[in-house]
Amino acid sequence: MNIKPDCITCIMNQTLKVCKLLEVDDLTAKKLLDSTAEILVQHDLSHTPPQIAKETYSKIAELTGVEDPVAKAKALATEMALEVDTAFVQTLHDAVKFAVIGNVIDFGAQKQLNLDATIQTHFHRHFGIDDFGMFEKELATAKTLVYIGDNTGEHIFDKLLIETIKKHYDIEVYYFVRGAPIINDVTCKEAEILRSCATVTDTGVPTPGYDLQYANASSKTLFDKADIVLAKGMGNFESLYDETDRTVYYLFIVKCNVVSQAIGQEVGELIFSRH
Repeated sequence: MNIKPDCITCIMNQTLKVCKLLEVDDLTAKKLLDSTAEILVQHDLSHTPPQIAKETYSKIAELTGVEDPVAKAKALATEMALEVDTAFVQTLHDAVKFAVIGNVIDFGAQKQLNLDATIQTHFHRHFGIDDFGMFEKELATAKTLVYIGDNTGEHIFDKLLIETIKKHYDIEVYYFVRGAPIINDVTCKEAEILRSCATVTDTGVPTPGYDLQYANASSKTLFDKADIVLAKGMGNFESLYDETDRTVYYLFIVKCNVVSQAIGQEVGELIFSRH
């Protein structure tokens, strides 16, 4: 999914948020914002938002000397997620919904939603798109499942979903992570907690979305051959939607107008879409 004009302001705003998170001085903030503006000028509308984000965050890391600029936010998000009471999650459909609600933990989102408030307001809401019936049918015969992770913090809810799936089905799960720190996306470091229920797989991807042109050969093979692929979050949707011939289940909350128009659902809707 290629960038739209709205994405330009969103990316600039992300850089400003990083400046505040790192508590840089005004001159450094101006330098980082200028570098982001230059990157945006150099790229036309044929690029995806995750591809632009890769260039932006690489430059931020270079100029600040901080390899993982959003590390503080990731740690806080994980701590917050671990404190959430999950006792009310009883069924597989509950676990899917809970995992999607966890997608509100997103440093890069245009619209920031509160996790606790979203759990309260969304858990008993219907999905905007709900292909759970087909998912459950395919699980009955599936032997392998690729789960493409998204943001740190929501990976705690991914773990609950994977554990729930494996309670009911004999299936091998591969949990895909980014190849290097990018925004607040989950990497091998944060995904250690999932090794008890899934094979954590470093995709080599440096973008905030599973971009096939950057993916290493081993993850591509798993992606192509898996019986089921779940792609979590808007970054993976932006990177894969209409870019792959294989069927993918997309799980996310709509958090910006660009994705809202692409998926045909309002901002705030829960999505579990087979495409």
